[in-house]
Amino acid sequence: MKRTWEYVLSIIGVSIAAIFLIVTIIAAVYLNSVDLKEMVDYSLMTDSQEFSSSEIDMSVKFFMGLLWAGIISLFIALAGGLIAIFLLKGGKAKGAGILLIITGILTIFHVWPLIFFIIPGIMCLVRKPRETVEVIE
Repeated sequence: MKRTWEYVLSIIGVSIAAIFLIVTIIAAVYLNSVDLKEMVDYSLMTDSQEFSSSEIDMSVKFFMGLLWAGIISLFIALAGGLIAIFLLKGGKAKGAGILLIITGILTIFHVWPLIFFIIPGIMCLVRKPRETVEVIE
């Protein structure tokens, strides 16, 4: 059975995950190169609000942790999506569908790769091959 739509949507999902991964890595490298804590301290000193140094430090660490969790989930999405594409090309639609759904769930931090992995995963599991009917005359 031709699974063109599943294949195309999976390729779009992998492409979007790769673009997001590159952008997120660039952002993480940039934020590690600048002293983010000092920038936040300076910007908050100009405002009238009072924040302690430990709260600012905790917020910066939490943000960097989320950034690295996003990078790890995108690496998993990239690997899972590529493996699923090769499984689809090999004719193993059920395995590819399960892998695409698991990959979509693991990319919970990023909505677009999630959509482009869940939809073809469901399509792989739901679509049945057409049965050929022989006409006897």
